[in-house]
Amino acid sequence: MKLKNAKLINELQRLRHEYMDLRRDKEEMTKTYEGILRKQREERDHAFRVKQDLAAANTALKSRDRERDTAATSKRQRDQMCEEFKREKTEALKRLHNA
Repeated sequence: MKLKNAKLINELQRLRHEYMDLRRDKEEMTKTYEGILRKQREERDHAFRVKQDLAAANTALKSRDRERDTAATSKRQRDQMCEEFKREKTEALKRLHNA
């Protein structure tokens, strides 16, 4: 009987230790999982901010591109007007000279 009680006490202690080990392992796994979730959330938030920044930069670049195109068009028109004015001036001087 004493031998059986001693075996049962040893078995109970072994099971208690196993239970404590399993509980500790579960807590570690929970902390690890929470860390993974937090890191994924941070990465997702960072990716979202980067996408927003890229969209804003893209909008700004499109705006600058339109401004550049407008300026280039304006310069071409000004150059064409200058050329046209020079031709008209040359023609007027020829007419005055011939008259």
